[in-house]
Amino acid sequence: MNSRQYRQWRQRRHAAWIEANRKRNHPDTEVERLIEFAIMWAPFGGATEEEILVRFGMTTHRFIERLWQVIPQSNCTQDEIRILASAYRTIAESATQAADVPSPNSLRKKSA
Repeated sequence: MNSRQYRQWRQRRHAAWIEANRKRNHPDTEVERLIEFAIMWAPFGGATEEEILVRFGMTTHRFIERLWQVIPQSNCTQDEIRILASAYRTIAESATQAADVPSPNSLRKKSA
């Protein structure tokens, strides 16, 4: 083993050790992926509808519902929960508002 291979081996071993010893957000790995995904996208105002659909196969509304179902059992810090609340509450509110806004076609039918 030359010095380059040894360095790569050490880096992989160190990365595996970090992964094995890091504190998990949730005991269920699928739920942990959901939480980590939500935290990763939170600084950008939350994940896009397309990204959620591709990663988890669910709508944005269902993703947010699921996220708030699993947060109470998670090991998320209060800061993480606050960040998630600010990012994903606005998405849920905008989706609700969009659903409440009547479409132009329905307005034309009422006026006719």
